[in-house]
Amino acid sequence: MFLQDIPLLLQVTRLLQAFLINLSILPPVLLISMIAGFFFSTIRFYKIPVVSQFLFFASEIIRGSPFLLLIYAAFFILPLAGISLSPFGTGVCVLSVTGAVLMSEVLLSGLKTISKGQHYAADALGMSFLQKMRYIIAPQMIKLTLPSIVGQIVMTIKDTSIVSLVGLAEVVRTAKQISQLTLNTFLGYTIVGIFFFIVCYPLILLSKRLEKRLSTSS
Repeated sequence: MFLQDIPLLLQVTRLLQAFLINLSILPPVLLISMIAGFFFSTIRFYKIPVVSQFLFFASEIIRGSPFLLLIYAAFFILPLAGISLSPFGTGVCVLSVTGAVLMSEVLLSGLKTISKGQHYAADALGMSFLQKMRYIIAPQMIKLTLPSIVGQIVMTIKDTSIVSLVGLAEVVRTAKQISQLTLNTFLGYTIVGIFFFIVCYPLILLSKRLEKRLSTSS
């Protein structure tokens, strides 16, 4: 059998298996991004000395750096400092850091939208800082920024394809390998595009629906 005659079903199966690797990166990345983003946004909102300034400059550097550069820095430069990461670990690390920074910007915008009267009312009721954040501020912040949070999740899903550059056998790298074997670049990358579309498009619709609902209820 010629390499060009690899059955379509086999190609789809291999690409689907590789796409599941992309999706397996998401749970730890989203968990870390949400938790770290919440703490970063809170620190910056309350302007905690030194730490908030550090987070601001770190955020500006990360947001202004090409994602490709961050991937290569984590994979090739960190070992010089004695920190060696696997391709999967590199993907989780870089996506978590960038996700936390971008999520903190989203949540910070939500914090700034909440009326200061909400803070004063919570203080007047004698709530502790943690109680105020848990029962008053955080629920409103999440509600206000939910469409943007969903949009950030979509961006993270698409960014998982870039970790192929450090050797992770995810869907884009697998598509490239299949294309080299079959001499058909169109089919493999089309299947990859369909996979991403199936996962991302419903989230995009959800984001738009949430945004519309939020605008009508405000």
